[in-house]
Amino acid sequence: MPGREPMNPRGRQFGLGGSVDSWVRLQRPAPRQTRLMRRIYRGLEPRTLSRYGIRQLAAATPWTCTIVKDPFALLSIPVVVRITGARPVLLYRNPCAVLASYRRMGWQADVDEVVALGAPDLPPDNDDEAPDDADAMAVFWSFLNDTALQGLAGIAQATVVSHEELIRGGDAAVASLRRHLGLPPVATRGRISASRDRTGDRDLHRFGRERNEVLHSWRSRLTPAEIGRVGRLTRGTLERLERARLPLLSDLPTDPPSDLPSDMRTDPPTAETERPG
Repeated sequence: MPGREPMNPRGRQFGLGGSVDSWVRLQRPAPRQTRLMRRIYRGLEPRTLSRYGIRQLAAATPWTCTIVKDPFALLSIPVVVRITGARPVLLYRNPCAVLASYRRMGWQADVDEVVALGAPDLPPDNDDEAPDDADAMAVFWSFLNDTALQGLAGIAQATVVSHEELIRGGDAAVASLRRHLGLPPVATRGRISASRDRTGDRDLHRFGRERNEVLHSWRSRLTPAEIGRVGRLTRGTLERLERARLPLLSDLPTDPPSDLPSDMRTDPPTAETERPG
């Protein structure tokens, strides 16, 4: 896994060799972009190597399966697959959890950029039911995932995976996904410490958290009204993702563990009367 997100245009990221400066939907990439993308997905572009880890250096070896993580490629999946031959895996997360993560990091959804690409504009405020960042996340998350699903529709080996199901299933779910992708089994238990996370609240990667915290801590960062509004605005997209997802385990529990507080054992509220748009 080289590490850097190849199409990420933010800050000092690679930005596809400096050729993109925002969210883009590539349809006819320039020759230089095509050459760069082929090098990246073969593990041959050193500028996409992360500062962390040493196994990234193995990406260039012919016997290694290279995994490229790049959310900024969500809008360009057909082009990426056509140029690189990559097998796309769309890992989606509950939009409320994404909103909570953005708030924790002090980020804002890039709603203006995706509206310029065809996303619907922000819905009108509804009696201050939710703040602007919740509405922005709903528009942003829905557009990215809807566009990704459209791009995956004509790709035979496309896979859609639920982040929540992957976390709930743990090692067994990871093993199921690896089998589906034709990857060899790997011992995963104990690789990530189960001890309490010692990183700061604004640290991007917090690998030491307990499973229940990963699944449910976002609820403490949003109000019930925010959860309900984001849920209503993203309901259609989430349903389409759920229908397309790969079932990792048929016997995964559908409810959070009973030892969680009662306010964390309920699903996000939905309204039967209000519909997005």
